[in-house]
Amino acid sequence: MLSPRDRTRTGRTGLRQAARPGLLAFVIGGRARALSLGLVAGVAEIGAVTRLPAADPLNLGLIVHRGAVLPLVDLAGRLAGATAPRGATPPGVCVITRSTGSGAAIAFAVEAVLGLQPLPSAPAAADPPWEMLDPLIVDLARDQDPAH
Repeated sequence: MLSPRDRTRTGRTGLRQAARPGLLAFVIGGRARALSLGLVAGVAEIGAVTRLPAADPLNLGLIVHRGAVLPLVDLAGRLAGATAPRGATPPGVCVITRSTGSGAAIAFAVEAVLGLQPLPSAPAAADPPWEMLDPLIVDLARDQDPAH
């Protein structure tokens, strides 16, 4: 979980801007994963989810975050090669990604937020304790962008 020092008062689980590059670590599908902070817009509690009847099974619906409507993607299902049952309630917290030139902002549900982690300063001899999801998130954001 995020320490009170890493939270903002704009939301109970919001992130403040990091002074230097780093990673946001979280749990999806029972495994630790991470995303570069440059791709993270914030962390929020999942409110109401508007289901889309004819949507891709990996799209759990739409949420509203700070006035923007965002697709809530079943990233756990994408990673596991399966989808959540229709109408399944996602976990209570999601990570919001930044909109990039190559894709739209998206949200994905996480089981837990592990916190902010520094970028490794040099290639480590051992693998990090999390799987990096940057390429997958960039691809998903591109898929969700109606302009592409």
